[in-house]
Amino acid sequence: MIPARCLTSCEDGEEDNTRVALILGDKPVCGVKSLLLSPKVKLSSGYDMPVLGYGTAKMRGYQCLTAIHCAVETGFRHFDTAYVYENEKEVGEAIRTQIQMGNVSRENIFLTTKLWNIHHEPREVRRICEKQLQALGFDYIDLYLMHFPVGFKHVCDEILYPMEGDKVQLSDVDYIDTWRAMEELVKLGLVRSIGVSNFNMEQVQRIIQCSSYKPVVNQVEIWPGFMQKDLVDYCRYNGIVVTAYAPIGQPDRETHSPIYFFSEGMRRLVKKYDRTAAQIVLRYLIDYGVVPIPKASNPVHIRQNLNIFDFQLTEADTRALKGIKPKDRIIKFEEALDHPFYPFEREDERTQQPEEFEKEEDKPKRTSAPPAEAPAAAEAPPEE
Repeated sequence: MIPARCLTSCEDGEEDNTRVALILGDKPVCGVKSLLLSPKVKLSSGYDMPVLGYGTAKMRGYQCLTAIHCAVETGFRHFDTAYVYENEKEVGEAIRTQIQMGNVSRENIFLTTKLWNIHHEPREVRRICEKQLQALGFDYIDLYLMHFPVGFKHVCDEILYPMEGDKVQLSDVDYIDTWRAMEELVKLGLVRSIGVSNFNMEQVQRIIQCSSYKPVVNQVEIWPGFMQKDLVDYCRYNGIVVTAYAPIGQPDRETHSPIYFFSEGMRRLVKKYDRTAAQIVLRYLIDYGVVPIPKASNPVHIRQNLNIFDFQLTEADTRALKGIKPKDRIIKFEEALDHPFYPFEREDERTQQPEEFEKEEDKPKRTSAPPAEAPAAAEAPPEE
């Protein structure tokens, strides 16, 4: 759990608006007027980051614009994008419009974006960061992450996956050299904090030992069934906040996966708390001490994802969720499998036997309709 001493609120006049402006006709984008806000956690750099963020992977164009507008009006203040998502322009445009309309100030927005793999050469880092700032339309980035420890060959800025035959062309740039170039961005005032994404413990430790700046965040895949406890404990010990992408496990109603999300155990929790399964999972992850960044484009789901701070899971229910046995990761990054900096385990030997929370007999049949009390799952396409 994130220590209470690290959490801050929106008191002291930081943002006291309890209503939101209307931007489309006479109705709010989200169809609601009450504003929800997330508590914050203090990063080792001294800045505050909301403990719940809004992911934007796979979002493009008008869908991205309207979703960001809705998220800001609902109360989201932490937004996560990346160069490889190809939506920084839309994310920045929507946030800037909300600022211009007086719905939020730039100081109350926490914006994360990422350095993509083709830009690991140290000489490229400042140039591409400035290009991202131009696309976003802001003077600084709150948090700048190295997306992966593995670099790709740079052909041009538009070719995100440089191919040779059926393989991505990898580079041998050391992520330590890339990191040191990112440190310069902080000194120049282009970014306020820097961190990493998809780094394992050994790679994070190497940065700590070889650099002047410690990562403030490590953004990795975390969801019930893939909790990465050792990595989370390591980061917590070193004062590094863990951000969780794919926090729900990318539920799929066609295949009823992951099993836990559609299990009898989850249906019991949905009924008990009168919440969706996504809300229960997000509440559980925040109590676990990580910062989830769910993605949703449906206004109802956007509001539900943020409306999780007025209930608490019991210890028994938390233990039940912790009892979900390990599953395989979703994001495998197999295109870099042969690189020496490949960050993930190459062979997964974890057993995948069903546990009490998700017995096989509780698993819905693929041909059956979802149970009446089944939750409306938050939309969670891959964040990476």
